[in-house]
Amino acid sequence: MKHKFNSLRNELEGGKISSFDQVFAIVSETRLATELNISFYTFRKKIDDPGEFTITEMMRFAALIGIQYEIIHAFIMERVRAKGKVKVFKE
Repeated sequence: MKHKFNSLRNELEGGKISSFDQVFAIVSETRLATELNISFYTFRKKIDDPGEFTITEMMRFAALIGIQYEIIHAFIMERVRAKGKVKVFKE
């Protein structure tokens, strides 16, 4: 599993991942939810509405794969913008 997290870290740091589908191609949804200590159902809801991720969850995600928090934060915020669920980002 460690090599998968390393791959995920490298891809995120390189800016090569732009969707959760790409994340799940490396590490399964179930495994990531388990490792982040989030129930699968709750995790799935957060994937559908990324604005629901808490700062603590993003920090845990960053620590899990050994990446700077800012990279995970930027990735999640881009997912929020892409979903268009936050009026602040609608232009």
